[in-house]
Amino acid sequence: MFTSKGSFLLITVILLLAIAWNTDITMVYVFFVLAFVMFVLSFAHLQFTVPSLFIKRDSNDTAFEGDVLNVNLSIENRRSVGAYFFEILDNFPAAPPGKQDVSLFMLDLNGKEEKKINYVADCYKRGLWKLGPVRIISQDALGFFKIKKVLNVFSEVLIYPHLFRIFAFPPLAKGSVSWMGVETSKISGDSHEFFGIREYQRGDSMSRIHWPSTAKHNKLIVRQFERNAVQEATIIFDLKKGHDIGTGRETTLEYSVKIAGSIARHLLNEGVFVQMVGYGKESTALHFGKGESHMYKILEYLAKVRADGDFSLSQGLEETSFITPHNSTLIAIMLDNDMESLSALVEFKIKGIKLIVIVLATATFGPVGESETFDADQAKEFDEALAGLEARVYRISKGDDLEKKFEIA
Repeated sequence: MFTSKGSFLLITVILLLAIAWNTDITMVYVFFVLAFVMFVLSFAHLQFTVPSLFIKRDSNDTAFEGDVLNVNLSIENRRSVGAYFFEILDNFPAAPPGKQDVSLFMLDLNGKEEKKINYVADCYKRGLWKLGPVRIISQDALGFFKIKKVLNVFSEVLIYPHLFRIFAFPPLAKGSVSWMGVETSKISGDSHEFFGIREYQRGDSMSRIHWPSTAKHNKLIVRQFERNAVQEATIIFDLKKGHDIGTGRETTLEYSVKIAGSIARHLLNEGVFVQMVGYGKESTALHFGKGESHMYKILEYLAKVRADGDFSLSQGLEETSFITPHNSTLIAIMLDNDMESLSALVEFKIKGIKLIVIVLATATFGPVGESETFDADQAKEFDEALAGLEARVYRISKGDDLEKKFEIA
C-alpha cells in the first residue's frame, strides 16, 4: 500500500523517466535513477522487515458498564530478524463511540523475542462483545510504503448493565407454600409455623416426629409445617423490535434493563424469589430463583437482551399470566403509549396479583412513529386506565436520577 509520500515518489519517478526519455538530459537520468533506486530499496526494506507476529490477548471475561478493563497482549516475533517501528491496532467494540480501535506503537522487537504490553479500555455499554481482530501496520524507514496485516485474534467479554441502589420499594404480596414436613430449618431466613400432622414418609426428618400422635396411632406421625412468608416477583419488560426508542445508552431498553436489574438485586437481597421475562428472539423467561447465584444469571440475561422480538409487551403479558403465581407481584416496565399492555394487566389484577408499573416517557427519549404517538385525549385515557389498575406507578423520563426515583416506596 502506498502512503501519500510513496504516491508522490512514484509520480516523480514516472515524470523523470518521461522527461529524460524526451530530452535526453543526463542530469535528469541521474535523478530518475536515484529516485527509482530509493523507490525499490524502500519497498525491499519493507518486505524484509515486515513483522511475523503471534499475539495472545488476556482480559477479564466479565465487567460492568463504566468499569475500566485491563487488557494484556502477549506479542511474539516468530522471525529471527527484528521488527521496528510498527503499530498494533486492537478492536475493543465495547468502548465509547470513536474509541473502539486502540493504537499501540512498538519501537522494536528483536528476533524470536516476546513482549507483553497492556492497555485499558472503558466499558461503555452492556452486551456480549467480541474483541478483535488485531491489525499490524508496518511501513518502511522513509515512509513510502505501508503494509497492513490482520490477525484473527478474538476473545469475548460480557458487560453487565450498570445498576443503581434502591432505597425503598413497595411491599410485595405474600403467598404460602406447604413444605409437607420437609426440614424447614435448612432454609435460611424462611419463617414457618405448624400446619398439621400426617403419616411418616421415607426421607422425613426424625426431629419432625409428633410423639403423642405416634403413640396414639401406633405408627410414626410427623408434624407438617407451612412456610408462610413466601414472596415472589415477576419482572417483565418490552423487547419487541422497533420499541427501543433513543440512541446509545439513552434508550428505553437500556433504562428498562437498568431498572429491571436494580429491582431484581434489591428484591433478591430481601430474600424474594424473582423471575424475569422478556420476549426477544433469544430471550424468554428466567424462572424463579433466589440468592447470589440467581442474581448472576439475571445479570447475564440482562447483558444479552436485545429489542429484536416479534411479541409485543401485551402479548408477552398474556403468556406470562400462565407462569405468574396467585398472591405474587408483577413488576411491568412499559412505554407510556402502550394502551394494549394496560388492558393485559387487568387480568393480573383479577387474579389477585399485586401490580407495580414503571412507565417510560417515550417523548423524552426521542421521536416515535406517527402510529405510536398519543394525543392529549389518548394520554388522558392512558392515565385513567393506569389509575384503574390501583398499581404503584413510577414515571421515568430520560435523564432522571433513578436512585431518587426509588427513594420512596
